[in-house]
Amino acid sequence: MKAQTINNPTVKSTTPAVPKHNKPLVGRMKFYYKNPIVDAYFSYLLAFGARGGADVGEAFAAVSNVSQYDTEAWVRELTKVADLAEKDAERSFSRGHFITARETFLRVYYLNRAALFNLSPVKETKRYSEILDHAVANFRKAAALFNPPIEPIEIDFEGKKLKGYFMKPDNSNVKRPTIYNVGGGESFSEDMCFLFGIGDQERGYNVITVDLPGMGNTAIQGMKMEPTMEKPVSKVIDYLESRPDVDMDKLAVFGPSLGGYTVARAAAHDKRIKAMIANSIILNQYEYLVQAKELKVLAKYENFPLFKMITRLFGSWLAGLFNFMDIYKWRWQVNTIQEWLDACKEFTVDPSDICCPSLLLVGEDELAYSATDGFIADAMQKIKNAKVDLVIGKGDQGASGKNMLPNVTLIRHTVFDWLDEVFQKNEEKEVEKQAKVKLEDSVKLRMNNKESASL
Repeated sequence: MKAQTINNPTVKSTTPAVPKHNKPLVGRMKFYYKNPIVDAYFSYLLAFGARGGADVGEAFAAVSNVSQYDTEAWVRELTKVADLAEKDAERSFSRGHFITARETFLRVYYLNRAALFNLSPVKETKRYSEILDHAVANFRKAAALFNPPIEPIEIDFEGKKLKGYFMKPDNSNVKRPTIYNVGGGESFSEDMCFLFGIGDQERGYNVITVDLPGMGNTAIQGMKMEPTMEKPVSKVIDYLESRPDVDMDKLAVFGPSLGGYTVARAAAHDKRIKAMIANSIILNQYEYLVQAKELKVLAKYENFPLFKMITRLFGSWLAGLFNFMDIYKWRWQVNTIQEWLDACKEFTVDPSDICCPSLLLVGEDELAYSATDGFIADAMQKIKNAKVDLVIGKGDQGASGKNMLPNVTLIRHTVFDWLDEVFQKNEEKEVEKQAKVKLEDSVKLRMNNKESASL
């Protein structure tokens, strides 16, 4: 593993000022567009393509006809390529080519899903929902063609349903270690299946992912992001406890982006969690967000049409943020960027309440921001476990951006290898504990026998 790894829980903050080349989401990296927000969307298309989300040829074919500020063209071209792939998927399925159909249905899902990066769920709610529903329908067609199938699940929470998926290595009910893959601020549970689960059967882990309130399409049902995200997480863990194929002594939670807040909050409150991976850890959502000073500018001038026009005319990358912000306003159910930022002030967590082994992931360009650097240092000093590790994604690996993106392979390998070591050590400790108990019982038995003989 080439990423910089630090195993010292008392590491101090030494990060320099943010380099001038840094931009939110992509850091120093550039892929296709000058506008770093749209370029980040494209990098995600490529990154998830490595996991079966879309072929690199499809990705470039789609964006070749899209300028960086033409949000309508982005939606139009990506859904157009998705439609072509869907015809191929249906043709393959009808002819009994089920592996080809399965892989193609997955590509159809992600191409449609990626179209939503540049579509406002506030201004075009109906269209947004239609594209999303169509994407999910194709994902579920693919899910049914896996062996074992990816299992759609629903979990009751406060009178509503949280939808997600459960994946397992085989059809048996053998108890296995399980990764609960929590989503981020703009993710869908289907996305998270690409990150962990699909193609990972040989690892021997179950993987579960669920759209918590505010995630996925739950906003359509009237649910929104809440500071107390540990509550729905605990409902998901209740569900895992009910399954015969889950080893509750080997339950890990992984959270990217906003999920880095959710898993920290959950681990602080629910001790059934035996390992936490935060990518990256967020201890104060408001402080995390305003590291990008541009957000305050957007909040101030959001309702000035002239400001939007000027950012486009003069090539400001700020123009790429407007639809992106609508996604967050929709998921928090607020009307303005300022209201969203204010709501995020309630999203805080104390790392001293976390007691399980913890792995902190972060890209080096994200770490250059002072709040993120402070969260990492604070967590490493205060988490109450001897096993607290930090892995920093490096620029020469293509892993320096937000959450070590777009190198999803490095993220997966790092997480799986770390968990293998943590759970193996826990297993060894349990064997030692059982051996010690047996020895103590044997000694007590011998002493009782001696006492009986002396009588």
